[in-house]
Amino acid sequence: MANHLSRRDLMRGVLAGAVSLAFTPAASVQLGPPPGVITLRYNENPYGPSPGALKAAAEAAALGAYYPGAIETDLLRVIARRNGLRLENMVLSSGSNEALQAALVAWGKKGRILLPELTYSDHLDYAQRMGVELVRVPLRKDMSIDLETIAAAVNDSISLVYICNPNNPTGMTLDGDMLRDFCRLIGNRAVILVDEAYIELTDKPQYTSVVDLVSEEQNVVVMRTFSKIFGMAGLRVGYGMARPDLAQTIAGHVMAWPNGVGLAAALASYTDEEFINISRAKIFEGREMVNETFRKNGIEPLASQTNFVYADIGRNATEFRQLMATRNVLVRGSFEHYPNYLRVSMGKLEELEVFDRVFNELYQSSGHMGGEIHKY
Repeated sequence: MANHLSRRDLMRGVLAGAVSLAFTPAASVQLGPPPGVITLRYNENPYGPSPGALKAAAEAAALGAYYPGAIETDLLRVIARRNGLRLENMVLSSGSNEALQAALVAWGKKGRILLPELTYSDHLDYAQRMGVELVRVPLRKDMSIDLETIAAAVNDSISLVYICNPNNPTGMTLDGDMLRDFCRLIGNRAVILVDEAYIELTDKPQYTSVVDLVSEEQNVVVMRTFSKIFGMAGLRVGYGMARPDLAQTIAGHVMAWPNGVGLAAALASYTDEEFINISRAKIFEGREMVNETFRKNGIEPLASQTNFVYADIGRNATEFRQLMATRNVLVRGSFEHYPNYLRVSMGKLEELEVFDRVFNELYQSSGHMGGEIHKY
């Protein structure tokens, strides 16, 4: 009797094992929160991707052996056309974060980056690890971005100014004309990078966005993502819009290759107005639910135009986050310098009903938990 396997027998065994593994629970991939856990901490949109995006993604996945081709140009052309731009104005990236990192590294070689003290920071952390120097300007007492002080801080050492509008984590939005005036004022001294990740969730997206300054060939870069209103955080598609020379600079520093499945989903969802309107309506309804939860506990949240709410709860937010986690409701605790502010992202409406019940019970029973309200 032979005591070894033939090559054919070995291959049959390997294939049988692979098929068996593919259908076992251990091979399934856990995306999103585990059963019984409500995640309200990452600013995700649980109502996406759209049905059309899912269909397109499935078709693209079946062709996943191939690198993306014309679909890159197809997507950028559709976006450019809607915003009155040309392909030369467009940059594609793996989520907007990839392009944000690329921009900070590119201009970080030329000078320092100026930005509000409290704002979105994942790309900032990356840039600092790459040796980029940041200059931070405190927010105003009302938690809004202080454009006047930022403008005054622009000098020859500043190569780029970063503004997130609406801002994260505050959720507050700068007036569109005020921001346009700011960009025109300092644009001859530094590039202005405006992160519009949440622009589709503002009350007046067209007015609030400064993308019109790109068509004017101002010294402005606008970044956007499919992670928020389109509900595609896990599919990693983002894009930038800028004057051709600025777009080329960013593209030259982008490292990730495009994701074909994500691109197909993005193309299918970008003009899906029915899904976008439904998604917006659900997020707005959820946002008001969270606002009401805070208000009935004597907490006045900041005025948000995003898919999250930020509020001073009068006690240490990280400790309260940990308390909420014991009830399987996950929210975002303290940001640096703001120990009492809690951020709550939008989940599905039924999840926000659970949040309301748990928050009420724990907030009213826990009493004072330490910490002081931070003020400037």
